[in-house]
Amino acid sequence: MNVTERAELLAAALERAEHVHGVATERTGGADPEWALFYAWWLINWSDLPDILGSAPALGELTARLIALDADYRSVPRDEPWSAFYARELLAQRA
Repeated sequence: MNVTERAELLAAALERAEHVHGVATERTGGADPEWALFYAWWLINWSDLPDILGSAPALGELTARLIALDADYRSVPRDEPWSAFYARELLAQRA
């Protein structure tokens, strides 16, 4: 599998995590200060992320990385979807 295919699969996994998180937070009114922990746990345990990256990152490591990526993504206007940006950056970190 090439880098582009891996990035597309990872972006899709991130979008599925967003969907699942959205369903879960409907019951809490939508606010979740622990969103990154939820995403990281779900991605490690319920998605193909470990296969895409070649191994499962530690929960704390991925949680911190998602928070940093969120800050980076929001720091400047971007045309790239958030999921593609996160996927590219997560893959680059593992290269």
